[in-house]
Amino acid sequence: MSMKRLLLLASLCWIPLIVSAHHSTNANFTQEVISVEGVIERVRYQNPHASVLIKNTDEIGKETFWLIETTGKTTLEREGITMDTLVIGSKVTATGRKGRREYTMYLQKILLEDGYEFTPQADPN
Repeated sequence: MSMKRLLLLASLCWIPLIVSAHHSTNANFTQEVISVEGVIERVRYQNPHASVLIKNTDEIGKETFWLIETTGKTTLEREGITMDTLVIGSKVTATGRKGRREYTMYLQKILLEDGYEFTPQADPN
């Protein structure tokens, strides 16, 4: 077998590993769009996905924590969203695709308490 063929074969063997390295949002989120109001409890500002933990309190005082996933830190920075934008303790309304796991969502839009509304880049899935 020639060296070129051997390199080609070795390269082709890596493709499945590279392709499966990142999941589609369709694997974890439905097409149903929901909204949740609450207070930001925690922000995970990293790649490949950033997330915000929101505490929702219903009419009778029951607290529920929602994990809101979004694009990565690098993409958010390009769109002008920094750690200073998502302030812990601030009230927000998050809208997005309901997760297949309970109390999860993929962010489509977030309304901050100062009236600023942020819509991340369109989800390709």
